[in-house]
Amino acid sequence: MATAHPATLPAKATWYPATDLPRPGSPRVTESPCPPTTLAEIERIYGLRHWVEQSYKQVV
Repeated sequence: MATAHPATLPAKATWYPATDLPRPGSPRVTESPCPPTTLAEIERIYGLRHWVEQSYKQVV
């Protein structure tokens, strides 16, 4: 489950994604070198992260 509202997370969540990418409409949009990022894009990036980490472990 991914949400932009932490209060709606289940009590037994095992991990939380963290990012320094700004969300659309955030005050950080003007100071960040990265464009505003949606929750869907963060989910996509995290999916790639797990794939890359697993592939790296198999190659080494």
